[in-house]
Amino acid sequence: MRKADKLLQKWTNNVPKEARVQDVETFINHFFPGMWHQERTSHIVITCEALKPFREYKPNGELTVAVKGGKRVKGFYIKDLVKAVRLLEELGEL
Repeated sequence: MRKADKLLQKWTNNVPKEARVQDVETFINHFFPGMWHQERTSHIVITCEALKPFREYKPNGELTVAVKGGKRVKGFYIKDLVKAVRLLEELGEL
């Protein structure tokens, strides 16, 4: 099992209060390859065509993840990432 899959399983069962940005980048690289960029160090922006129809992902299918101090990501952003991945699984996109 790949590290990103282990993180998905772990974060689905128990959303952490915070996660290391390196773990979040590993997760995003696996589930959203080539669909993200990082503005300086403060935000990771994911743009996924499959998420466009869903209003919580803005009109462009965007999901923004704030990075705290360039090193940590808060749990509610982790929860949003897991929700997006599960939605993509339901849609058959993963």
